[in-house]
Amino acid sequence: MKQSRREFLIRTTCAGLSAAAAQASLRKLGLMNLYARPKAPTDYRALVCIFMDGGNDSNNLVVPRDSYYTNQYAVARPQSSGLQLPLGSLLPLNNPPSLGGRAFGVHPSLADDPVTFYPGLASLFNAGKLAVVSNVGPLVVPVTQANIDSLPTPYSLFSHSDQIEAWQTARADQRIGTGWGGRIADDTVTCNGGSGFPTVTTIAGASSFCVGAGQRPLAIDTGALDQVLVLNGFYGSPGDVARKTSMDYARTIDRTAMLMAAASDTTQQAVDISAALSVDPTLTTVFPGTDLGSQLQQVAKVMKLNLTSAELSLNRQIFYVETGGYDTHQDQLTDQADRLTELSQAIGAFYQATLELGIADRVVTFTLSDFGRTLGPSGDAGSVGSDHGWGSHQFVLGNAVAGGDFYGVPNPSTGQIFPQLVMGGPDDIANDDRGRWIPTTSVEQYAGTLARWFGVSALDLPVVLPLVGNFSPTTLGFLSPGTSC
Repeated sequence: MKQSRREFLIRTTCAGLSAAAAQASLRKLGLMNLYARPKAPTDYRALVCIFMDGGNDSNNLVVPRDSYYTNQYAVARPQSSGLQLPLGSLLPLNNPPSLGGRAFGVHPSLADDPVTFYPGLASLFNAGKLAVVSNVGPLVVPVTQANIDSLPTPYSLFSHSDQIEAWQTARADQRIGTGWGGRIADDTVTCNGGSGFPTVTTIAGASSFCVGAGQRPLAIDTGALDQVLVLNGFYGSPGDVARKTSMDYARTIDRTAMLMAAASDTTQQAVDISAALSVDPTLTTVFPGTDLGSQLQQVAKVMKLNLTSAELSLNRQIFYVETGGYDTHQDQLTDQADRLTELSQAIGAFYQATLELGIADRVVTFTLSDFGRTLGPSGDAGSVGSDHGWGSHQFVLGNAVAGGDFYGVPNPSTGQIFPQLVMGGPDDIANDDRGRWIPTTSVEQYAGTLARWFGVSALDLPVVLPLVGNFSPTTLGFLSPGTSC
C-alpha cells in the first residue's frame, strides 16, 4: 500500500515514541489526573512553530527599498540574474524604529488574501502584530568575517539534514536527541498540572524540535479531529464491550515488571487521548485548502478543544507544522512565490482563528528554516535559483509580539542588524564571495526570547538552551518574559 510522506512519518513517529515512552515509564506523566483538571486555563500560552523545509531565500523575503539601487540588492541581483524582484513589486513596510527610519519591503506574495481578505504578513507587520528577526542562524559562539577561521562554527554547514538538526535542537556544536521545543515542554510541564495529554503536538510527523528528555509529542494528522486517534475494533456491540472490559482489566494486573507496567500505561494514555479527541470542533474562520492551511486549521481546532474540554485544559501548548518546497536551486521566482503565498494565506487565516478564539494575545507563531540562501544565483540560464546559505530572516506573529520592527544583534563591524547585501562585503563569509550571511543573532537568542515568554525562568534557560551563555543578550526584546510555573 502506497503511503504519503506524512502518513509514513506519523506512523513511524507513533511507533518510535511508544517504544521510548515504554522505556521511560509513562506513569510519571500522571494519567490519573487527566479527567480531574479544571476546565478553563487561567494563564494559557501557546507556541506554534512553522518550519519552512528546504531553506527559504530570505534575500527575497525582506528587501531594503532605500538602498535598492546603491551597491545593494539590485547590484547583487540584477534583472539579468533571474532572481530580482522589481522595486515596484515589493510590499512596503512601515519604517522599523530600530533601524533609524530605513525603508524595507517584503515579497509581493505576502499580500492580503484576495478571497477572504484576511491580512497577509505585510499587513500584519504594519499593524504591529508581526516582527522580523534579522540574520539569525545556528552558531556555537559569535563569529565575524575577521575571526571565522579561528573560532568553532556549526558542524556540516550548508547540509540540509545537519542544519535542520542544528536549528531544531539548538546545538550547533554536536548532535543530540532532544529539541528545544521538547526541552521547553520538559521545563514547563508543571504548568499543566500533571495532565497526561502531551504539551507538544506535531501535525507534521517526526521532528527533533518536538522531543524532550521526559516528554514526547502527540503526532496527529489533518482531517476530522475525532477520527485521528480512533480505537479500532470497538463499535458498541456486546462482544466489543466485553473485549474492551477485558482489555481494561488486563492492564491492571501483572504490573511488577517496569516494562510491562509502562506498556500498559502507554496503552492507557492512548485510550485517554483518544477519548479527549472524541469531538471535532468547528471554526467560523475559513482556512485555505492547502497543506499548510490544513495543518494550521488542525492546530486551531486542538486549541479550541483545549479551551472547551475538561479532559485537556492545558495552560501550555506547543505545536509543530511543516511546509516544503523551499530548496529553490532552480525556478526560484515562480516556486518561492507559490510557497510564500501559501505561507501568508495560511498564517493570516490562523491569526484570524486566534482572534475568533479570543487568544491572539496568548499565541505566538514563528518560523524556522534550514538556512538562508546565497545572494548570488545558481542553476541553469532560464531556470535560475540560489544555493545553500547560512543566516536568514524569520517572522514572529501574535498580539503579544512587539511587532512592526526588526530585531537582532548588530554586526560589530557595521553596527547594523540587517546584513549589507554585498557579495564579499562585511556580512559575507567572504571566502566564497557568494553572499552567505554570517548570522549575527543565534538560534539560542531567538529561541530564548520565545522560551522566556512561554514561562521558562532565566535560571532554567541554560538547561533548555545549553549554549545560550555564549551569547549576549540572551533575549531579543520582541516578547516580554512570562511568569514561571
